[in-house]
Amino acid sequence: MLNSCVMHRHTGPAPGIMVWRGIEYHPRTPLVRIAGTLISQHYFSEVLEPVVLSYLQGLATAIFQQNNARPHVTRIVQRFFFNHQIELLPWPARSPDLSSIENMWSMFAQRLTQIIPPAATPDQLWQRVEAA
Repeated sequence: MLNSCVMHRHTGPAPGIMVWRGIEYHPRTPLVRIAGTLISQHYFSEVLEPVVLSYLQGLATAIFQQNNARPHVTRIVQRFFFNHQIELLPWPARSPDLSSIENMWSMFAQRLTQIIPPAATPDQLWQRVEAA
């Protein structure tokens, strides 16, 4: 039981948070913390109106990509894209998630798991996410 021979691991429940970010070739959107589970109303009021709209207005030509998650296909969300004339990349139902941002999330999660000691609360995790 020498300290030099022991590898400490966190085995209890880990805190979790839901975040959203948009990426493009160079710029990216701010990181948005979603309170609780992502529902269409949160997606609309916390992501689309305040972040996506201003982000896409700064790009000459853009096609917005999202998968077919339930919050993405609701009437309020589809109406938002239609009203603002935002072109969506067609995404087939039940398709594998081939979005390029999935690679970024994987690398991001790996970096967070290497921070010692692990975050004990969602707020501590958010502070680390913002700093990363």
